[in-house]
Amino acid sequence: MGRPWEGLTPYEGYQDMLVEKKDGVVVATLNAPHKLNAFTPSIRTGIKRVLDEVEWDDDAKVLVFTGAGRAFSAGADVGPTASPEKPSPARWQRLQSRFGWVNQMRAMNKPIIAAVNGVCAGGGMALALACDVRIASDDVRFVPAYLRVAVVPDVGATWLFHEAMGRANALWYFWLNEDIRAEEALRLGIVNKVVPADKLMEHTMDVARRIAQGPSIAVELTKRAVNRARSLDLATHVDWELYVQSFTTGTEDREEARRAFREKREPKFTGRWLPDAPYPPGPSVLPR
Repeated sequence: MGRPWEGLTPYEGYQDMLVEKKDGVVVATLNAPHKLNAFTPSIRTGIKRVLDEVEWDDDAKVLVFTGAGRAFSAGADVGPTASPEKPSPARWQRLQSRFGWVNQMRAMNKPIIAAVNGVCAGGGMALALACDVRIASDDVRFVPAYLRVAVVPDVGATWLFHEAMGRANALWYFWLNEDIRAEEALRLGIVNKVVPADKLMEHTMDVARRIAQGPSIAVELTKRAVNRARSLDLATHVDWELYVQSFTTGTEDREEARRAFREKREPKFTGRWLPDAPYPPGPSVLPR
């Protein structure tokens, strides 16, 4: 049995989510505003599906997550109208982590931006922090509400909070259940930028388009290199950078960048390989 979305038209037919692709940017809007965009079964499935569709679509350069209405996401769907989740008969779904998409967001090559509006609570915070960069509205309210309902933070939250704000700050906000407003989020490094609420998507799309217009192969390899930096010592990582750099030498973008520099104009990148580009040697052959 394949994945539920196999055979569907990409970016169409989502439930509790709106997905649109334009100019290389895919915007995925959590669309259950009556539940503050809590993680309904349809939203959880939709997140997995849009990650797969963007990862395998060469024309999709950037993915943006945001929420409809007055919330980014309230996290778990635990209210009186919570939608029951039926166990899947598919073995791959039964065996995978329920929130494996968190790791997928970090592991995939495409850049992911969170446009965080209004309430962002519990697992919604984890979704935002799993994105590569975050732009927040000035009315944002991060709510690490796990201990209010006597549960341990999940959906990768303990790892993501630790990474974003450090161990002591992560424990402080988990233990004290204190909301984090926009300026405090900026100070802690949870968000990269705070903008007026009515300008959130305008600013986000400007950033997304700028990234989408860049040299996609180099952009994606840069994400991979920064991710790898967390697990390597500096000397090993310098060699590994040389390895991934070798991939860019066989791209149309590298040639275009040189032409544009000589002609004193802005480059127009395509994100494609040269037809005769050789496959780089593995990192094991690099000098130590």
